[in-house]
Amino acid sequence: MLDGGVAQVLLRSLPLGISVAYAPRGPLVAPERLADAIAALRDALRHERCASLLCDPEVPDDAAVRAGLARVGVHASPVFVQPRRTLLMDLSKGDEELLGAMKKKTRQYIHKAERAGVVTEETRDLDRFMKVLRAVATRDRFAIRSREYYERLLAAFGDRALLMIARLGDDDAGAMLLVRMADRAWELYGGWSGAHAEARPFYLLKWRAMLRMRQLGVRRYDMYGLAEGADDPLAGVENFKLGYGGDVVAWIGALETPVRRMLYPLWQLGARRRLARSAA
Repeated sequence: MLDGGVAQVLLRSLPLGISVAYAPRGPLVAPERLADAIAALRDALRHERCASLLCDPEVPDDAAVRAGLARVGVHASPVFVQPRRTLLMDLSKGDEELLGAMKKKTRQYIHKAERAGVVTEETRDLDRFMKVLRAVATRDRFAIRSREYYERLLAAFGDRALLMIARLGDDDAGAMLLVRMADRAWELYGGWSGAHAEARPFYLLKWRAMLRMRQLGVRRYDMYGLAEGADDPLAGVENFKLGYGGDVVAWIGALETPVRRMLYPLWQLGARRRLARSAA
């Protein structure tokens, strides 16, 4: 706990008893207090054999904030774990206003899925979710986490985690795993299996997920991640997400600072990329 803020700090062990620290989406403080908060975390870690501290707070990129960070020896990191850019939907709006803000094609595909008989439903059946996710991973050639990881995630969030499935007949064609905290929700995992392309099942699934989250009291819906450039893995889905309207938000990005300066070169020589890969 910080004075006026909070942060979760994860320690990753390296050889020789050395560690590196990561504060995911933290520290959670007002932008004008960010520099002092990171400095306080750094000071608190100095009793560890810790080389560095990596943070990626949800703070807008601002010249005054960056000047404050430079003052305390915090600078931009060349790696990131969490997306710097994201798409936020305002779910305090009504259905017609939300639909009206979408691109025409997105709106048409949602209605097309409805007419095609796509059904969306909530489930706690992790096997159904994993089957769809494996199909997505095979098609798009990316790795997924183990079933045990998703079991732990669902257990940790309880009823604040939501699994949703889109199906046509007996075929599960899309799946999403979302979590919510207070008035905010995040899309964490999911995708379209590749089945029933003509029915556009995933368009309807995302729309129904937003509506369900609004029923549960969510007002800020985070589609969790937009691309940083043409080579970014998120580039292929960015236009799809942007079709839903919403506001593009850019955070300040990943920040790093030495904890023990004698150990900091170990972070620079490879540990930072290892941490980014393992924490993503």
